[in-house]
Amino acid sequence: MTTARTMFRVALLGLLAMVAVSPARAQDDAKFDPKKLTTPALRRVQVPQPERYVMPNGIVVFLLESHDLPVVRARALFKSSPLWIPAEKVGLSDLTGEVIRSGGSAAHSGDWLDDRMAAIGASISTSISADQASGGFRCLTDNTGEVLSLFAEVMRAPVFPADKIELSKVGLRQGIASRNDEMIPILIRVSTESVYGKDNPYARKPEYATVEAIAQEDCQKLHARVFQPNRMVLAVYGDFKSAEMKKLLAEKFGDWKRGDDAVVPPPPVPGVAKPRLVFAPKEDVTQAGIIISHLGFRADDPDYASMTVFEMALGGGFQSRLVNKIRTERGLAYAAGASAGADYARPGVFMAYSLTRTDSALTALDLLRQETTRVTEAPFTDAELKVAKESVVNGLVFSFAEPSAILFRSSYFELTGYPLDFLERYQKALEGVNAATVLEAAKRKIHPDRFVAIVVGKEKEFEKPLESMGLAVERADISIPPPASKVAAGEASPAALAKGQALLVKAAGVAGGSPAWAAIKSVRMERDENVTMQGQSMAMTSVRQWRMPDHYVAARKLAMGEFTQGYDGTSGWMAAMGQVQDQPKVGEELKKQYERSLFRLFAEPGAFQVQALDEPKTVDGVTCSVALIKSESTRDWLLYFAPDGALARMEYMGEGMNGGPARTVEIYGDWKPVGGVQYPHSEKTLMDDKPVMEAKLTRMELNPTLADDLFKKPAAAK
Repeated sequence: MTTARTMFRVALLGLLAMVAVSPARAQDDAKFDPKKLTTPALRRVQVPQPERYVMPNGIVVFLLESHDLPVVRARALFKSSPLWIPAEKVGLSDLTGEVIRSGGSAAHSGDWLDDRMAAIGASISTSISADQASGGFRCLTDNTGEVLSLFAEVMRAPVFPADKIELSKVGLRQGIASRNDEMIPILIRVSTESVYGKDNPYARKPEYATVEAIAQEDCQKLHARVFQPNRMVLAVYGDFKSAEMKKLLAEKFGDWKRGDDAVVPPPPVPGVAKPRLVFAPKEDVTQAGIIISHLGFRADDPDYASMTVFEMALGGGFQSRLVNKIRTERGLAYAAGASAGADYARPGVFMAYSLTRTDSALTALDLLRQETTRVTEAPFTDAELKVAKESVVNGLVFSFAEPSAILFRSSYFELTGYPLDFLERYQKALEGVNAATVLEAAKRKIHPDRFVAIVVGKEKEFEKPLESMGLAVERADISIPPPASKVAAGEASPAALAKGQALLVKAAGVAGGSPAWAAIKSVRMERDENVTMQGQSMAMTSVRQWRMPDHYVAARKLAMGEFTQGYDGTSGWMAAMGQVQDQPKVGEELKKQYERSLFRLFAEPGAFQVQALDEPKTVDGVTCSVALIKSESTRDWLLYFAPDGALARMEYMGEGMNGGPARTVEIYGDWKPVGGVQYPHSEKTLMDDKPVMEAKLTRMELNPTLADDLFKKPAAAK
């Protein structure tokens, strides 16, 4: 039978091949030219009709059954307001929204919830943003009762444990530390601040000081104010019987007492910002970012449908006007795009942006202004409009392909006061959009005379002065204020300074003396290192070569390969797995590293202002004298001196493994002679009291000849 089937299959394939090359087939190919195929218009999104009812305590409930899969999903929304967040505690909403879930309830801790949800393949989440709070769950049908009960528990009675609050603060600090890393987020942030005003609640951002000020009672107060049944809209979708779900919801939420029914403060609407050019300097980039912006509009505006097509035609894809004119035709943009400026709860911000070479920044700004002005004066071409409208319609269909997405959007409409048939009205409005409606909407919504231009980059490399753009120039400071000092040092009296200086001089003497250290101009070190990150340990070997102060290269070998980082006195780089990347921040970090190094401390102890602290400290059973070094680049820098005068440890506020600030501790041991100095052959590093690295020095060479080529950026592998 097998042979027969094989022969039949071979014969069939041969027959198909003959048909493929037959004259008749060739005629069919000409008849069915794929270029002449037409595709039917997409149907409207079919909006399901969920059951809506209101519980006695004010909870608005939407139920929509679907028995395709044994899964139940739910989302709860609550009205909130940024006016409830004190200016000195910005970050409170993010932290509270996270810790509601991560902290759990009195009956079930957040860690227990993590384990239980993982065991049954379920999830529970909570969050708070500017205008709303939300919570949700997803579970298998068989676990609906249990998960709904736990969901209600954390929503109604979270406990906000101190350790989870601190963990959430760590995440917020990391976000603060990295907020200037990416160009587009910087542009959007500065644009929002420039249009709304820095003091507007929607433009405020967390700082180290505002995060540090948040306490448990702040979380409890915000939760009590926002999470009230009469502010709640709950949508449940999936494999359940509506009668049974109503009973479950009554059991878990029915005894939740109404709140005070106070009206949620309406969002503050800013006035029209004055047109100007806002420049934010950023020296560690190889490109410039440009945005033009002004206040936008709400989505319930009659022009909303036309403006969504306008957005797509202006800057919504590779066939948009901005991409074609700035990137394709002129070759000036890495990226370009636009947002029409619609939002649901409040007016959004219109933005048109471009990322470009530094030496074409202001040329790109001119083009942005010209093209955006042009589309308020003349309609898009038929081809542009056709592509844009099809893209909007297609995107809508795919965004709401699942009934659950439509249900959850309907609950959002309920929360924000939009009509429940808003999606259907929007689809009908889209059908009537044409070149004329888009142009008229653009004339009403886009105001070139109100543009606030935002430019981020290196001013010295721009092709012409900022002042040549015909706008008043405002300089924005995007630097990140450092966290407050936690070192209680008192007044730096002459006696304290003299004592501190003596401690450092003695430590240098114990280690071989300042003249011997000052004679060291270069060094080569080989170490065995063990690094711990996120509970995982990695063993590696490193070779560091340093021609002080500003030529440095470090190669590390791991089990998965080797990576090298270097600085040639001008620019930084990293090479790994055949790839080479620029690292603009390496020079700044190397400068700090050199200042804190033993080579600098012991070679020039008199160059530092060292203040001895009044009280000694006992660490690991050893009582040490402690001194604070005043530095512009290193904060809270403490030196610990052992009873014999040797430097035992160093503490300072550094950058953690995840980017945020971390209290860094370096512990030195096993001092041995190398040339004419004593150098520690073991070193331990802790960050926020957690071990991150242990290192053993295996070989060290003083004053080796290190040529310039050693530090140069290598070529990438082809």
